[in-house]
Amino acid sequence: MDTGAYAFLLFSGPEHLVPAIDAARALPAVRSWHAVDGHYHLVLTLAEADDAVRAALEALPGVAELLYCPVETEVTGGFTPDPELCHAFLTMEIDEARRAEVGQALQDMQPIRFGALAFGACGCVAALSGPSFEAVDAVVEKHIRPIDGVLRVKRDWIIDLTQL
Repeated sequence: MDTGAYAFLLFSGPEHLVPAIDAARALPAVRSWHAVDGHYHLVLTLAEADDAVRAALEALPGVAELLYCPVETEVTGGFTPDPELCHAFLTMEIDEARRAEVGQALQDMQPIRFGALAFGACGCVAALSGPSFEAVDAVVEKHIRPIDGVLRVKRDWIIDLTQL
């Protein structure tokens, strides 16, 4: 588990997604990429949190917004989507005064397991899987949002581009 950062990219138009994926895959720091639907279009897992990598991502054609999340503490990493399940990346804004409590509450959720769970300046990033979109939504609504200290949760569904 050695993720340096997560990058969430929103593009000005869908035509920028595939060229951005190709460009991102050429960057040595990119460990994995995931097309998503929600607040962003692309999520990258990066080996390092580096200003040069951030600048390269910001310079990609069509980038309208970049949420760059350096990892300070990684609880779980190395997420690989299972094609039989539905998956979402979650970005959580958390109350900094309750960061340790939120982290422990997320880790103690049984039998829910996160494919990725990391904390940093952006709050918390997680990958969550379930048998259906509804099941993932239920976990977010019933178990994550009610945690004292979780201020906001954004959900971005992972898209398997080979299924389109």
